[in-house]
Amino acid sequence: MFALSKYYASFKIVTPSTLDIAPEMIMRCHKLLLYSFKRPKPIQFRRTSLMSGHRTISQAPMAGCQSMKSLFDYTAGRWLHLDSPQREARYLQFNFDRLCEKVLSLCPSATSIQSCQKLEGGFSRAFIITTDNGRCVVAKIPTSVAGPARFITNSEDLDLVRQLYLLVHTVQQNAEIPIPTILDWSDDLANPIGSAYIIMEHAGGVPLHQMWPKMSFPQKMNCIRSISTNIMKMSELDFPGYGSLYFADAVFLDTGLKQKLDDYKYCIGPSCRNTYWDCNVGEPRYYAFKGPNRGPWRDLLSYSSALIDVGLARLPPADDPVPHQQPSYQGAVSEHLELLGLGQALFPKLIQHPLIQSNAAPTLFHPDLHKRNIFVSEDDPTVVTGFIDWQSTCIEPAFYYADDVPDFAKPPVDETSEGTEESLCSQAFEAGLGLLAPRLAAVRKIDEILLRPFRYCHRTWKDGVVPFTHELMQLRDHWQDFGFKEGCPIPVLGSEEMRIYQERLDIYDKMLAVRQDIVETLGVEQDGWIPEDRWEEVKEAHQRIYEAVLAAMESEKDRQDMKMMWPFDGVKA
Repeated sequence: MFALSKYYASFKIVTPSTLDIAPEMIMRCHKLLLYSFKRPKPIQFRRTSLMSGHRTISQAPMAGCQSMKSLFDYTAGRWLHLDSPQREARYLQFNFDRLCEKVLSLCPSATSIQSCQKLEGGFSRAFIITTDNGRCVVAKIPTSVAGPARFITNSEDLDLVRQLYLLVHTVQQNAEIPIPTILDWSDDLANPIGSAYIIMEHAGGVPLHQMWPKMSFPQKMNCIRSISTNIMKMSELDFPGYGSLYFADAVFLDTGLKQKLDDYKYCIGPSCRNTYWDCNVGEPRYYAFKGPNRGPWRDLLSYSSALIDVGLARLPPADDPVPHQQPSYQGAVSEHLELLGLGQALFPKLIQHPLIQSNAAPTLFHPDLHKRNIFVSEDDPTVVTGFIDWQSTCIEPAFYYADDVPDFAKPPVDETSEGTEESLCSQAFEAGLGLLAPRLAAVRKIDEILLRPFRYCHRTWKDGVVPFTHELMQLRDHWQDFGFKEGCPIPVLGSEEMRIYQERLDIYDKMLAVRQDIVETLGVEQDGWIPEDRWEEVKEAHQRIYEAVLAAMESEKDRQDMKMMWPFDGVKA
């Protein structure tokens, strides 16, 4: 999804000359290796009769588009992990001259382009283009990591969002969600520009994240009220199923994949969320055990089954060489098949729980409601002038949004901070949900144990068997407490199975701690992303940490094991 980047935030600068490798990191690595490679045999769950998932954004502004190569290449940053594939996946090829001609044709009396600013998004690239008559427009082009360009572009058309919003506010005069006006768009890759694109008016005002630190507390409260009033009603729209919204005349959608809405102008089609597509760098879909299942889905059972299908689609063939030489918590392909089979058996019962049933209404909401995606008036920051970054907006069960909290409404970490500005902003947002978006307010009251299986089941090959196993065990342990009438389909582990599970869980937790140590020491993102201007210094610092940790290992086996578990690949062995 494209937005103004969170990477404007200040970074902890670490240079090779000043890098201090904490002894705690070395000690944690030692403890990790005490258990990591005992190679326990795979967990075998007992069979029963029921046996058979916003980077947000980076930004690289330029005073002008200085070279043709810089237009097409990703230039905002680098990755310590899979650097070349990440940048290649964000390479764009299109006809910039034709794009400029299209912009001029949309700006009456304009004769030339005065300036161009390239903005890098994690999933899209945008160009802020100013013409000689003072018009300022944004041209946005999706990269391959966003998903299928035709689906993404058709579903993101903001006119579609605007019209749906008006349906909610039929009793209000001139009600309209403040989103940029679309000037032109195309999902046809054979157009003269050579790419799908959206050209829109530049959002008025300034990003809220620029104003927030300077705003008074009353201004912040009024701003939150304005945000709530403008957008929350959208969540109360009713839909007959789950998926993504498209124009009903989208020619690339098979008729069988169109679930028409009442007005016949729009339809629900396959989800454009990248969870369901083979577009994530380093996370291929093998489709060896299950083919694509992208919807649309008419009921919750179909929706939840698709999540299991995504998990199966990620599994490599059992004889594939890729899964060999993995940490023990990864688990063999056979274990993942067993684990996902348990998930498939669980969902028909789980979705019958009253708290799930009553909070599963197909719901549309902004996918990334944070300060960088909200524009406000520079003169009066309590006035919202625009919401941007609607890419991958999907219709999901209401409970999908249960843990979505905007950055301006995060509750304080310190529980004793009640009454602080941070706490009151959080309370104001929650109050807005209660008044204007009761669906979204209700889902926040659901116990997370009921919801986590939906979040982890499709990620088992990415995360390893431990997280989803843990969530299934948590649910089984509380099954009777939740009042389920039928028995739990998740079997109880035997003593040996529990020992192996606890061993793996301990390894997994320590691995996460080591990874977090490295991320915080280097000041990088979880996936190893670094701003371009820090690449050389961080790359060298990373190498030094790697060498120091390996040097502290007690044996060659420990060193080889640590190499296997190192979170990033941007090091020299």
